[in-house]
Amino acid sequence: MAVEPSAGISNTAADRLDRSAAEIGRCSVGVLLGLLCLTALMVVWRRAAGALSHPLPSVALIAVGVTIAAVAVGIRLIGRFQSPTESPPIALNSRTPSIAILTTASVLALGVALSLPGTTVGGLAAFWAVLIIEEFWAWRPNALRLLRRGSAAPRPVRFDRAERHSPHQPLAGTSLAPSSPETAFDSSAIPPGDVLQQLTRSLSNDGIEQLAGWLRMPFSVGQRTASVHVAFCPPFSKTPELSVEQLDGPTARIKTAQLLPHGARLDLKLATTAEEPSAVLLKFSARE
Repeated sequence: MAVEPSAGISNTAADRLDRSAAEIGRCSVGVLLGLLCLTALMVVWRRAAGALSHPLPSVALIAVGVTIAAVAVGIRLIGRFQSPTESPPIALNSRTPSIAILTTASVLALGVALSLPGTTVGGLAAFWAVLIIEEFWAWRPNALRLLRRGSAAPRPVRFDRAERHSPHQPLAGTSLAPSSPETAFDSSAIPPGDVLQQLTRSLSNDGIEQLAGWLRMPFSVGQRTASVHVAFCPPFSKTPELSVEQLDGPTARIKTAQLLPHGARLDLKLATTAEEPSAVLLKFSARE
């Protein structure tokens, strides 16, 4: 009886800490981005006014490049912090297009303004190498996502491999007759995009009752965490064994938050905040 209130108090304290950390992260990103933008504007203005005429020594130029890159990395890393207790998260995300573009524009503006005539070739090359490496690291996930978007549709072999890992799980569309472990996974059985859950209750070859099918969790822009609730109706006679496997969508961490004879709750957390509407597709099975 005393365990539940204690757990509730602990969760409330954790939620407050998460919100406080998210607010601190949001303020930090705003301050760093503001300083970077103001510095870029000031340096560009001085360069345009002719106040910057003498190039920096190579060592000093490289040190400035490292400092600029470090500030940009700090903006992006701190901005990725998300509060796992809120959906959508309240933290300011560095992957928000306006913030990412402002950061990159400031970095490039500083790079151009500080590339003065007479700078040694080696120092200038090292300076730009630092900036380019930082920007490549920052935008690489976006480039990879565009490449994946332009690639062909997932091959059926991907689902065949997933089926071989759990050959006894029945799939959506199967009947109540005992299922065959050798039944191949049919990728055409994937439900349409507007179907959030599609479950089938069946009996395995050994006569054990099981529930299996598809779970789809949509994510909106700026969202990173979500929960999926699955009801077992009628409930199992005891707590079942649960098997969940992600088959499609952005990379996500899946955690079984609660498992009872009458249902389950799965908590999902994306590797990075959703930059566009997306959905995580799960293969689900509960077996007594």
